[in-house]
Amino acid sequence: MNTVSRFLTDLFFPNRCPCCDDFIRWDKLICSRCHSEIVPVYERVCRKCGKEICICAEELYYDMAAVPMRYENRVREGVLSLKRGNNKNFGEYSGKMIANIISEDFSEYHFDSVVPVPMSEQSRRKRGYNQAEIIASEISEKLRIPVADNLLVKQDTVSSQHYLNRTDRMKNISAIKLKHRLNLAGRNIILCDDVITTGSTVNRCAQLLKASGAGKILLAAAAESKLK
Repeated sequence: MNTVSRFLTDLFFPNRCPCCDDFIRWDKLICSRCHSEIVPVYERVCRKCGKEICICAEELYYDMAAVPMRYENRVREGVLSLKRGNNKNFGEYSGKMIANIISEDFSEYHFDSVVPVPMSEQSRRKRGYNQAEIIASEISEKLRIPVADNLLVKQDTVSSQHYLNRTDRMKNISAIKLKHRLNLAGRNIILCDDVITTGSTVNRCAQLLKASGAGKILLAAAAESKLK
């Protein structure tokens, strides 16, 4: 959201911290207290799989990862506010954080597009937006890389992936398809999502993109979570 839009929106819908719901200045994304309580874990996660407890033993179709936070405490509240569709601030906040990591640690790569993990039309209508696209848009703006949200599609499913166990998640990811026949020969892609748990969803997306000829794929997610 640009500066003017954010200021005007604040006149009618006062800005709130996505993590604690306190009122904050119109030009802030998060309150200073919550920001200070978020401890980045990027230095502790695997640079390939994006997890603190490495899953590289599994067959992964993405090549590297930038995941700055752990899904707990203030981060969990921020992500949930984004998922519930009532506050986009945390998507922008985490997108800026991810973009900084990419510019500092992956500068040797040229990325051609930012691809958000798709959500079903049913879920999009209910929420009003795809939270992965909010994060992707911020990365796109900071790194000047176009968003490609027309590559993947997700069919309507009964349950949200977040609440499924590993077995059910594997069944659910089959709903993600290529939107149309693609030729991505040699194109490096930033694949964007909000939370990575088992990695099954982003891995399915990466598999489809690689099958279409994509080169390097960088997973960019706001946070990583343990599977319950």
